[in-house]
Amino acid sequence: MNWNQTVWLYCERGTGSGLFAEPVNALSAMSFLLAGAAALWIYRTEPFLQKSTDHLLLIGLTFLTGLGSLAFHLLATQASELAHLLPFVLLMFVYFSMALNRFLELPAGAAAFISISYLIMTIAGLTMSCPLADAALQPQWSIRFGGATSCFNGTAGYVPTLIMLAGLSFWLHRRGHQAARSMMLATGLFLAALFFHAIDHLFCLQTFLFVHFIGTHWIWHILNGVATFYLLRALMLYQNVLPVQEILPPDPRSSKR
Repeated sequence: MNWNQTVWLYCERGTGSGLFAEPVNALSAMSFLLAGAAALWIYRTEPFLQKSTDHLLLIGLTFLTGLGSLAFHLLATQASELAHLLPFVLLMFVYFSMALNRFLELPAGAAAFISISYLIMTIAGLTMSCPLADAALQPQWSIRFGGATSCFNGTAGYVPTLIMLAGLSFWLHRRGHQAARSMMLATGLFLAALFFHAIDHLFCLQTFLFVHFIGTHWIWHILNGVATFYLLRALMLYQNVLPVQEILPPDPRSSKR
């Protein structure tokens, strides 16, 4: 593999190889840096937060995700693509390991098993191909690319993340946990982000800034960055909060039955 080989993956770059071929995507990638900065602000200023190095690990991975994404949309090489993908996958892996253990109170072994399964499915999704989907897209962007992509630019690789978020949202809501609202909001934002990630090529020729085609990938960045912030916020503020069912006193009528 040639690590310096140019990768033409998103609409905005087209077939260009310049450093600033993706200005909108590069700028919007900074949403992860803003998410990390906002989470760090909560970590430093929230008076009742039980601080731990785990929080700093998640914040650090969020910053790495933003820097990796920024590097990829500037350099667009095989090496920068790896720097673009690995931090986000690792961030979600670590986050789900912590959330399963602290929110759902699963044993560490069970949380690790589910998280590792998530990691395997994510890698499989990022490397799989969808010939029918690619064939349907090609007429829309062949002028810009002249080749096929794998499964909506790897969107399939993010489906396991959506499934995990939806599952966490469901169980937290069912238990009446205070983190449920933030988790559900993050899930909705990620679902919307995934949609715009998938249609980047489909609407490539219909989305432009002045004479510059931009696609929809930049919307994925912004929505995903906001979703990441809410995920970090939920874990930092509510990881030690008991569900409502464990706070409310038992119903006296139930003891009479």
